Amino acid sequence: MIGVNKLYPPLCKYHSCLAVADYEFTDAETVKTEQGDGLVKEEVKTITIGHACFNHVEEVNKMLKEIYYGDKKSDSNK
Repeated sequence: MIGVNKLYPPLCKYHSCLAVADYEFTDAETVKTEQGDGLVKEEVKTITIGHACFNHVEEVNKMLKEIYYGDKKSDSNK
């Protein structure tokens, strides 16, 4: 059977811009799963945390760093 899913374009998350995004912001997440033999398998998955249009890349980047890292330094702030 063929499925049909509605697609939602990624939109800029800067205030009320809502333009179609040109950039995607990602982060890494570690997922642990227990295997049948009792061992734990760790996988690193890439997750999407936001989108921005060409005009708001820096602003959205700053906003996401504040949300995800707060006062801590992110890897790219070294």
